[in-house]
Amino acid sequence: MSGKFKKKGRTSAGMTTVALVMVLAFFVILPLALVGFEIARYTLMCSQVQSVTDASTLAGTAALASSPPGYTYSQLHDLAMDVAVQTFQQNSVLATPFSASNVVANKNTAANLGTPPLNVAHLNIKLVDQNGVQVATGSKNAVTMRVQAIYSDKPVFSSRFLDIGTLETASAVSDGGLPQLDLFLCFDVSGSMDDQTPIVLVNRFWSPAINTVDYKIVSSGKSIYNTFGAPITGTGLNAIPPQNLSYGSYPAPSNSSPFTFSEGPYPAINAARGLRGNQSTYAAGSIPGFPTATKYPAGALVAEQGWPPGNFDPNNPLDPKGNGVNPNANATGFTDLVVKVPSIGAYDFSLAETCVEASRGNMESDAICLQSQGGTTINAKLPPRLAGYYKTYWSQVEKTVDPIAAARLAADNFYYTMNIASNAHFGLSGFSDVAGTSPSSSWSVTTNNCDSAWPHSGTANFPVPLIALDKTVSNYTAVTEGIDGTPTRLPLRPTGKTSIATSLDSAIKELTDTAKHRPQAKRAIILFTDGVPNEPGGSPSAAETAAYAQAAIAKSKSIPIYTIGLSQNAAIKAQEDKVLGDNKGGSGPGIAYKSGNNAIYVSVTKSADLNSAFQTIARSLVVLQQ
Repeated sequence: MSGKFKKKGRTSAGMTTVALVMVLAFFVILPLALVGFEIARYTLMCSQVQSVTDASTLAGTAALASSPPGYTYSQLHDLAMDVAVQTFQQNSVLATPFSASNVVANKNTAANLGTPPLNVAHLNIKLVDQNGVQVATGSKNAVTMRVQAIYSDKPVFSSRFLDIGTLETASAVSDGGLPQLDLFLCFDVSGSMDDQTPIVLVNRFWSPAINTVDYKIVSSGKSIYNTFGAPITGTGLNAIPPQNLSYGSYPAPSNSSPFTFSEGPYPAINAARGLRGNQSTYAAGSIPGFPTATKYPAGALVAEQGWPPGNFDPNNPLDPKGNGVNPNANATGFTDLVVKVPSIGAYDFSLAETCVEASRGNMESDAICLQSQGGTTINAKLPPRLAGYYKTYWSQVEKTVDPIAAARLAADNFYYTMNIASNAHFGLSGFSDVAGTSPSSSWSVTTNNCDSAWPHSGTANFPVPLIALDKTVSNYTAVTEGIDGTPTRLPLRPTGKTSIATSLDSAIKELTDTAKHRPQAKRAIILFTDGVPNEPGGSPSAAETAAYAQAAIAKSKSIPIYTIGLSQNAAIKAQEDKVLGDNKGGSGPGIAYKSGNNAIYVSVTKSADLNSAFQTIARSLVVLQQ
């Protein structure tokens, strides 16, 4: 009996244990296992949402850096955000594939992500500047793409038994920042930078035979370089202010085909001196139609506006050498250098004679033109007068001068490309005889538009700027305005000599200044010139040695100097290849080579190829930033 009771007791204890184990398994272990599964599944979901967001950001940033030709900033930003969304849609999280039907994207708006419905993802794509502040689509300051994502799914074992909710969300944030570059462009504004511009030399004089002003075309159709037979380093005479017209008077070695500017100091006894314009104040009534004392119109654009030729004597208009000025003193003498620019609207520039009068401000009205022609009649060659001729002519010349107009455009496109393709901060050093020291630096040799011997055509400050590097802002607007000018500052234009070493020294100092250079940014200098150094030092060899010394300093600072050489004539190419070269493709171990750090040299022979040359440098810099 007792044995039976004992057996029964053991059975009850075993059953109790089994029951307890089953209870624990069902109510504790199983829920814990399910919770563990759900936690692992949720962790995987979060990881996958982050991975998809990262992929989306990477693709969008790559598109942002691609800079397709012809795209505006807005178009490029829209493209990059579209690529980010499409990349997200081509992925999946857990068992849910994404598509356009279950991905809702807000592109650079202030919309709230909210909680998406089941198996739906919400995206916010923002463009932000280097300080993490959201900027508008199309902003030049956008350097980072930020993708925020949130996705909703449901737990596998959600029930009353395992009350963990019917919806779970995973969110992620990913920033795709463009790599940092600090770039400094050294831009040559020496006098040869418009030597390929076709010009016309004109001798403007008073002719008693027709009782008005007449014009002798002294030379036409050839470039500045070919007209004057300049040395291989080019000429300092320009199509646009500062014109430095006296420079055309000097014989070899300055010019092998000199033409004598009427006001120039050469020859020392110049019988044409004063021919450019009669500076007299005419007595009241001495010029028909002008009863009051006359010199030039009130509010004249330039002093010589309204002036007839210097050989015009209102008291003796039949004397072709009136006032003692001989218009035929020099067989190659000229008073004006003009460019036959394209006509625009009602402004007809088809004749060089019109360009002469427009450049002086004499085409603004009949009254001014009549005064400038001696006050009796207007030369029949001239088209109808129209206010705005002066401004329109010089504006057209600005767009025509070759190669500097093409060089400015190529530099603009380079800045544009690098501003899109990288988080770049920019500097600019214009250089001629010396390099600029501030944004307002100007050529110090002269401020006269026409020539230092003829101040009556007006004055200006001809820019040779230094746009300093800035650690806090990209300087994109500042450097492009430094290239193209502003309403109060002229665009870059030809001035003096070629002091490469001075400009490189400025660039290196800017890029090594810890107050200006970002420590995480890679640094590079881009040197553009159409010649070889001839300053400082007073000789080409000294100038070359100084440039090489700067290249060595750059190498020691791990700063590559990318070089672009424009050989406007075949004779200078060998020298450029030697001085600027990277020791590849037949070029010498020049500035690019001596600076090291994989710098390259790009050589072109015509201005039409400058844009391609700058873009080659841009592509190389994109590789540098990786």
